[in-house]
Amino acid sequence: MSRITVTKPAQAYFKKLIDAQKMEGLAIRLSATNVGTPGVECGILYCPKEYITTADEHFQMDGFEIVIDSNVSEFLDESVIDLGKDDKGEEMLTFHAPNLKKQTLPEDATLKDRVAQFINRSVNPELAAHGGAAELVDVTEDGIVKVRFQGGCNGCSMVGLTLKEGIQANLNRAFPGMIKDVVDVTEHVKSDESYA
Repeated sequence: MSRITVTKPAQAYFKKLIDAQKMEGLAIRLSATNVGTPGVECGILYCPKEYITTADEHFQMDGFEIVIDSNVSEFLDESVIDLGKDDKGEEMLTFHAPNLKKQTLPEDATLKDRVAQFINRSVNPELAAHGGAAELVDVTEDGIVKVRFQGGCNGCSMVGLTLKEGIQANLNRAFPGMIKDVVDVTEHVKSDESYA
């Protein structure tokens, strides 16, 4: 389980924001995206109670709750959130996550290994909601990523959109400047399993 520190001033600031929303059970979600990649980012979001899942870790604060998806909790371990002032004297939250850039692959892991892990960790959970998955086939030396769609994605009429606006856009954010293109090498067959 993650260990997080939220200073008293930061807790009071969050409480004020949550109270202004007038939504029962509203929590704060700490997020991490593109973990294990050069494009890793963390964030602080509102989280309505219906979006809190059994996969979340819960941290009780003074009058509200913070949740973190357990899939990214190791990257947010030892995080510190504080309330300070910016150059103009305005209140500003700071979010220090010392383990955010933690690598789960060896230092000498290839780009192909890193892309495969990213697809399995970040892309496939989203595709699974439609009964689909993507398999990494290859990453060429000039940065062409080849994927094969499976399950509900095979034969789906939306696969082009999924490829370019979903997978390629996410890979470009996760691996800035390293991915030239993402191509589909699937032999698509429309079936009852196809999502659309």
